[in-house]
Amino acid sequence: MPLPDKEAVHQDLRPRTATCDSRPVSSSDDEVWPAYLEHTRELAGQLLRADDPHDVGLQFMGDTIEVITTGEYEYAVSMYNLWGELTDWVELKPAEEDLAKAEMVRAAREWLALNPRDSDAVRRYFDHWLHEVFHHDQS
Repeated sequence: MPLPDKEAVHQDLRPRTATCDSRPVSSSDDEVWPAYLEHTRELAGQLLRADDPHDVGLQFMGDTIEVITTGEYEYAVSMYNLWGELTDWVELKPAEEDLAKAEMVRAAREWLALNPRDSDAVRRYFDHWLHEVFHHDQS
């Protein structure tokens, strides 16, 4: 499954100014990013209650792609990459499915435990998951 560019992993939590529908999108006039952050917390809560966390992981990816297409949101790419790794783990290594699903639950719990508006906490979260757990390059 192709993933978006991983270069945005270490960026600030605020969305960069980007063009969307010929109108600049910035953190001052954009309501997409705060709504997305709230939505990710709702999804994490759903994942904790889900019979199959893989399905919610796929929803994380789909909903994140929608946000990425509205502008260049730094940590949305990291979120997509994280849930892509977790869902691929389930799909590509069936013998490790239980472990992969347990890690999905851990990732959701850790996301709920942090303040998503604290860019340092979010950076540490994605550094841990993408670089320490899944060994993405830190370019």
